[in-house]
Amino acid sequence: MTLPELIRSMIRRWPIVVAGAICTVALGYLAVSDDGVSYARTEVVFLAPTSELNPNSLKTTSEDLIITAGVVSKAISGPGKVTKFADPSVTLVGLGVRDGWAVRLPDTGGQWASNFSSQSLIVEVVARDREAALAKQHELVDRIELELASLQRDAGVDPVNDITVSVVPESGVVRDLNGSSIRALAVIGVLGVSATTACVLLVEHRARRRVGPAGANGPEPATTGVAGVGAVQ
Repeated sequence: MTLPELIRSMIRRWPIVVAGAICTVALGYLAVSDDGVSYARTEVVFLAPTSELNPNSLKTTSEDLIITAGVVSKAISGPGKVTKFADPSVTLVGLGVRDGWAVRLPDTGGQWASNFSSQSLIVEVVARDREAALAKQHELVDRIELELASLQRDAGVDPVNDITVSVVPESGVVRDLNGSSIRALAVIGVLGVSATTACVLLVEHRARRRVGPAGANGPEPATTGVAGVGAVQ
C-alpha cells in the first residue's frame, strides 16, 4: 500500500483514527502527570555475640546467623512463596512496584537453585514521597530487631549471647526516581501511531477480502453464436 492509499484509508476509517488519538493523548497525559516514586534500600546485618575468641563480630560468618536472618525475614514477610529471579539485585522498582516494601534474604542461586550466603536482610521500600519511604524503612528495621529479640527470648538465649543487628548504611538513603517526560511522550506517540495504523490496515484488509477481486462474483458473460445459416430458396 502506497502512502496516498494509506492516507485515503485513514480518512475512510476516521473513527479508528479518532479513537487511537484519544487513547494516545490519554496515555501521554498519565505519563507526564506521574510525579515518580521514592526508593529506599538498606541492609540489616546479623552479628554474632562478641567474646574473647570473637572480638570482632563483623568478621564472623556462620550458617546459624544466615538461618536466623531467614527466620526473621519469614516472620515479617509472611509464609507466602518468594519469587525467585535470575539476578538477586532485582529491585522493587524494577518489578514495577509503585508503593510497597520487601524484606528478603539475598539468594544468589538464580531461578533454579537456592544459595543463601549472606547473613543480612535487604529492606526495600517504594513510596510516593521521601518522608513516607523513610518512615516505612525505620518501621521495618524496628520490626526486625523486635522479632529477633522475641525469637531469642522464646529460645531461652542468655542476653550475653544475643545475636545483634547493624543497619548499613546507618542513615537512610532515599532516591527519587522520575522518568523523562519527553522520552515517555515520544515512545507513547510512536506506539499510538503504529497501533492506529495497524488497526486501519487490518480493517482495510478484511474489507477487501470480503469484496474480493473485481468481477469475480459477477455473472458470467453470455455467449451468442449462429449454429448454421442456410440459404432460403
